[in-house]
This record gives sequence, structure tokens and C-alpha cells, in this order.
Amino acid sequence: MDASCFDYKMTDEQRTHFDEQGYLIVEDAIDDDLLGRLVEAGDRVDAQERAAKGMEPDELMSKFRTIVEDDAFLELLDNPKTFPLLWDILGWNIQHYISHLIYYPPEGKSAVDLKPGGWHQDGGRPIHEMERPHPRLSLKVAFWLSDIDAEDRGGIRIIPGSHRRDELPDRQPDGGDHEGALQVRVKAGTAVFFDRRMWHSRGVNTSDRTRKVIFLGYSYRWLRGLDYNVMPDEILEKCDPVRRQLLGDGVDVKGWWQPTDDDVPLKGWLREHLGEDYVKGISEKQVALS
Repeated sequence: MDASCFDYKMTDEQRTHFDEQGYLIVEDAIDDDLLGRLVEAGDRVDAQERAAKGMEPDELMSKFRTIVEDDAFLELLDNPKTFPLLWDILGWNIQHYISHLIYYPPEGKSAVDLKPGGWHQDGGRPIHEMERPHPRLSLKVAFWLSDIDAEDRGGIRIIPGSHRRDELPDRQPDGGDHEGALQVRVKAGTAVFFDRRMWHSRGVNTSDRTRKVIFLGYSYRWLRGLDYNVMPDEILEKCDPVRRQLLGDGVDVKGWWQPTDDDVPLKGWLREHLGEDYVKGISEKQVALS
């Protein structure tokens, strides 16, 4: 673990923004070296998927379980500029539950002829099977590998504050977009956090470049993963204890519901470096949000 991450602990302003708006933008979250390796790895995975599935060059490529495809993706798990925000939002009893690489080539059509991706909330069956209002069970971080700083580059579209609403906000009176909708515009290397309950959609890419992004999802450890419930041994063996926790490792099956310190080395690492009061403070924040 890189102790430099303590320089990027969540500020009061960031916490208020995420709690109220449901998203957070972290510029320059990925340095140039890692960004280059991520793009190289992403391009390789994209080429492999297209060849294996016989996809056309202009088709959208969507690849789950990407975390195991390259060590560069593993480095995003505990990225110094994003990881502290994750444990401050969700606490220390967390895991990685999904990785999703998307390459969205130019459509080659005018925006007039195209419709953005459908508005939705993430979460699968919990959306339908849990009481309302839904609790915060997880969040995602979009690591942008290409610039989406112009409207025509297909950036993610969000409705700030909609994580507190179970229904999609109405469309504007003139028949336009849903009330409050905006398109996120950021440079490559930026990380965008969003609460899984937030209503969001994909923009339209009519630019001359492919939109590249990898999403990493984080949840509480007592939820099942969408990538793996048991990560392959060859992946776990190359990771330190905290990454192993994030990848679903544990001491005993009981530890997913009633974790010991051995099940959650992140808790012990935070206690060692920041003290017991800090660790207790994180837990108190989770109770206050419930």
C-alpha cells in the first residue's frame, strides 16, 4: 500500500458534494505512465474481443471481468488518488465487485440520427427487490482512458441528485432531456465516482475518436461479486493483503458477514497509520447514512 494516498483523503466539501449530488470528479487521478499502460492493455483487450466475436470495427465493445486481463488494471483497485475516497464513502468492509471495459467507436452518423443510451440505475435485482428508498450498497468509478471533454465524444450523462429518487425525473416541458440532466466532460486520466442509484446513460459519439473507459465497482463485502466470487489464485498470489481483500479474499466464509481483523486488512492498515479514532469515525459515518 502506498502511504501517499493519505494526502488525498476526502474533504468535507467532497463528502457533501457526493452525498447531495451523487457523483464526484477527480482530475488527474491517473498519471501519464499508468494511463499509457492502461490504454495499451485496453487496446489489446479490445482487439482480442473483436477478433474472437467477429465484431465490426464500429461496434461498441463491452468486456466484463477486465480486472484480470492486465496488472495495470489491478493498480486501479487502490489508486492513491481514489482509494481514500472509497473507504471514506463505504467504509473499510469493502470489495471490488465488477470491472467493465467499454470501447465505443465513432458512430459515423449525425447526432440528429442517434439516440443516447437508455437512462438506468445500476444494481440488478436489488432495484426491484429491496424496499424504497434504496440504500447505498455500492458505487462505481469510471476511469477515463480517452478525452470526453466535448459533447460529441459520448461522455456519461447523469442527473445530479437523482440517487435520492427511485423514479426517473420527468422530461422538461419542451420535450427535451430529463430535468437536471448533464453530460460529464473530462480529460483522459480523470476518475468519475457515482452512486450506483444515480440515473445515468451513455452519450452519443459522433467524434472522430473512440471513447475508452473502464468502470470499477465497489460494494460491501457481504454482497456477491459480479466479476468473481472467488478470484483466480494466480491473481490473488500477486497481490498484497489489502488488494486481496478488495478482490474477495477472506479467512472464513463467516467473515463476509461478521469480519475479523484478518478478514479486513484494510481496517488494520488504517488503524496502524491513522489511529483507532479515525477507523471508528468511518464506521460512524456509515451508521449516520443508514
